[in-house]
Amino acid sequence: MENMTIHELGMILDNEIYVLPEEKNQLLTFVTPPKLEENSLYQEEEFGEEPVHLEYEGGFEKGILVIYEGKSLESSLSDYLFKILGAVSCSLKDIALANSEDTELTTMSSITALNPNKIIVFGKVRHEIMMSVKKTYEVHQEDEIEYLFADDLKQISESLDLRKALWKELQVLFNITKK
Repeated sequence: MENMTIHELGMILDNEIYVLPEEKNQLLTFVTPPKLEENSLYQEEEFGEEPVHLEYEGGFEKGILVIYEGKSLESSLSDYLFKILGAVSCSLKDIALANSEDTELTTMSSITALNPNKIIVFGKVRHEIMMSVKKTYEVHQEDEIEYLFADDLKQISESLDLRKALWKELQVLFNITKK
């Protein structure tokens, strides 16, 4: 244990570590950066290495990022999603379709580097993008990006009220007027 860095020690301790001001300089002379795996998120954030890019399907021609909960969509939910997208005149060539598992491996800066103008999130994602949730089923804008957060596609497909709420906000997001 004598040769462990603070980072390594922090991985096994379940209590917080406090450093006294008078010990700070002494401690800093002994701390060396931890050895990191090549694709570590810690490495990316702390040492400015190349960010992990978001893996997605689609052509992203209209700058619309769609994130769904889970690793993959069952075929009925995939069909349902493309029916929703078709209703707002979008197809796979227009969007970047990403699953939550790939999204969780990236940072917000790698998402904004894609330069999306709209982001739609279906379900829960363990990612800092969720800090942008103001209210589900309500379009809002932050830094030139319009956001829409909704429930998981399975829940939406099974609830008329959720489908109505989603459609109402998709009309706002895509500037669709009833004819």
